[in-house]
Amino acid sequence: MSSKMKTKTDPRHQKRVRMFKALYAKKYSQTEPALLDNKDRLLFEDILKNQAQINKQIDSFSIKFGVTKMAKIDLSILQLGVYELLITKKVPKKVVIDECIEIAKEYGGTKSPNLINGILGKLVDSL
Repeated sequence: MSSKMKTKTDPRHQKRVRMFKALYAKKYSQTEPALLDNKDRLLFEDILKNQAQINKQIDSFSIKFGVTKMAKIDLSILQLGVYELLITKKVPKKVVIDECIEIAKEYGGTKSPNLINGILGKLVDSL
């Protein structure tokens, strides 16, 4: 484990933020998000392709309300996190959760980080 502190300028963090923003934008518009390059677009399309499976997981670990009533920002962050945890499985689980919490702190509401941590944490515990 590297002792290097992750920063907002880390390319991996920036890619996650772009992906989160694209997922969020997609909830309001059917047009393709313009901020994605070809590699990001393939990842984005794969997340959309797996969205039913991802949302089912979010619903099963969400206590108060499911994906239909959840804030769209929180849902977008969770979709990205669940995708990384269950489908790509390329990044350590703790890193995925930490990154999603950081995005929630930056873009979500005051309760977003706890919600993201709770749902992703329960998902990881179930694996």
